[in-house]
Amino acid sequence: MTSDNLFIGRNRVHLVETDSTNNYARLLVRDKMPIEGTVVTTDYQTNGRGQRTNSWVTEPNSNLTCSYILRPAFLAAKDQFLLSASVALAVFDLVSDVVDDNLVKIKWPNDILIGEKKISGILIENSLRGMNLDNSIVGIGLNVNQTEFADEINATSLKSELNLNFDVEVILSRLNSKLEKRYLQLRQGQHQSILSQFNQNLFAFDEERTMKVNGYESQYIIRGARPSGELQLEDIDGKNSLHQHHEIEWNLKG
Repeated sequence: MTSDNLFIGRNRVHLVETDSTNNYARLLVRDKMPIEGTVVTTDYQTNGRGQRTNSWVTEPNSNLTCSYILRPAFLAAKDQFLLSASVALAVFDLVSDVVDDNLVKIKWPNDILIGEKKISGILIENSLRGMNLDNSIVGIGLNVNQTEFADEINATSLKSELNLNFDVEVILSRLNSKLEKRYLQLRQGQHQSILSQFNQNLFAFDEERTMKVNGYESQYIIRGARPSGELQLEDIDGKNSLHQHHEIEWNLKG
């Protein structure tokens, strides 16, 4: 499929099957850095990885599983969360175009939800050079036509939401365009705008939620993500605190 983009998705490596598109992309970078915007896609990912030690389970030929190779050398290492926020916004933009955008939210740090069900996960692996990023492998999994998920997985798909079959190639092309738009905003230094739009579309933003923080369950108001990537929470006593991803357990409804 041809692309009208400047660079995102113009070079593509497609695999019938692989353990992980992120792993394959990393090998490409190690052997010879491909042109920026190269995307690795697969019909079937056998051992996809999510945040922490989670896996990304997908049916063959049903979903979009891809990894982009980027060179955000313009971005300071301390600002790397803004790359994550930009990618999350790109996927959010895509899903919002297809589904009622009032239902679509970004769950910090970068999952995409419809209602309280996960439709997309993002895993970004960065390499540093000095004080800046060097290269980034941006893995994206998007549930497109899969409708059956394991009981322990609180997930949905485009088909589950709309009862329509989608052309995965068309979805990929649209994602290429959305990602390029957001990445160029990041390259242009629009950091404040990116973070603001991220928080505006954040799941449960300024809402009170029951969650576990460092193993302790209580009520917290979600006050948004900071430029560092930490999530700001306000407890029942009005005290604000900043937290990393591994400190928080969400209680999402199926």
